[in-house]
Amino acid sequence: MRMAIHFICDAIAGLSRLTTDEKLKSAFAPFGQLLEAKVITDRVSGRSKGFGFVRYASLEEAETARQEMNAKFLDGWVIFVDPAKQREQKPAPQPDTASSHAGFTINKTVGWCG
Repeated sequence: MRMAIHFICDAIAGLSRLTTDEKLKSAFAPFGQLLEAKVITDRVSGRSKGFGFVRYASLEEAETARQEMNAKFLDGWVIFVDPAKQREQKPAPQPDTASSHAGFTINKTVGWCG
């Protein structure tokens, strides 16, 4: 029987676009056994979206990192560290009944005010 291992993850907001995974890791490594440091990037441009996650082996280490790094400067920007929340499941997309069979969508715009 396999047991699921859950690690403690903190969400980091307010990251500079210059912050990389390596910079995030080096900033958070002093607070415990850092298992992962990830800056979230845009799929198309590859640029940072301004937030990331760090994952620790224990709750105590994650809490220490939160206390020590919250509202501190990293790459010239003030960052905010909070416990990460589980991703909410998105409902399955509903089929669009207004689409034609050729794949085009009907424009329902009535008027435009500029």
